[in-house]
Amino acid sequence: MNPTLLRTFVAVAELRHFARAASLCNLSQPAVSHQIALLENELGVRLLNRANRRVSLTVAGEVMLEEAQRILAAVDRARERMQEVARGAVGRIRLGASPTAGHYLLPPVLCMYRERYATYDLHFEIAAPHQIADRVARNDLDMGVLGGELPTTELQSKPLMADQYVLIASSRHALAKTKTLTPSRLISESWILREEGSETRKALAAWWHRHRLQPPKTLTFHGPDGVKHAVAANLGLAMTSKLTVREELRRGTLRELDVKSVLPHRSFSVVDHPQKHHGAACRAMLELLTTTFPRINRTPVD
Repeated sequence: MNPTLLRTFVAVAELRHFARAASLCNLSQPAVSHQIALLENELGVRLLNRANRRVSLTVAGEVMLEEAQRILAAVDRARERMQEVARGAVGRIRLGASPTAGHYLLPPVLCMYRERYATYDLHFEIAAPHQIADRVARNDLDMGVLGGELPTTELQSKPLMADQYVLIASSRHALAKTKTLTPSRLISESWILREEGSETRKALAAWWHRHRLQPPKTLTFHGPDGVKHAVAANLGLAMTSKLTVREELRRGTLRELDVKSVLPHRSFSVVDHPQKHHGAACRAMLELLTTTFPRINRTPVD
């Protein structure tokens, strides 16, 4: 339904006069009559009674006036909101993150974002890296923050910061105070693993493979918190992001093992679709992420 026809009809219906409506709409009187006829033909009903230079509404016209006023108000509101979006006054961002980034890296950034951009609508969720990447590719999310290798070639990534893995044990573990352990010394120990598909689990498996280790005893826990709680309970050793255990290492409830081997590391990156147009809210998040974290080039892993 053409908004121009609706505006002309509303002018005639409210003024009850074709000539005054023509003046208000900056149209000729024949043009107004033609537009009313087009609208009536489109709807298949007569909207106006015309008699002795007087205009009145039919029953259909009264109903249509209410609906036209509502429609035009919505159109005006949509136009106003688009102007606000174009000015950067309002916006929306849908951000996803893998567990380590979501729990340990991003909360302070999200807090800063809300303080600086209170009018922007922020949606945030945490899921497995491949799920976040898939949703960014499908435009269910605007961007994501992931650790490790990009799960898909459809997306582009920008490195944010490096993340170092460490081997940890409970402060009560027999190896907690042992200096300079060799990888072979750890083969008979119990190990705590992350869930299948985790970048941390892949990194540990690759490290085991390089050192020809096949530990016989493993337990699997979901997420970085599950792993470090299991280690703190002295269920076994684990490899985890140092980012996730900084507080526990500081308090001494967990110990970082001194191993005679370079441990894996990875980069956290922000990923998005190369063909996606970002509005003001997304551009603000990208700028905040890239200025908050130092960019560090990835170096070869042992």
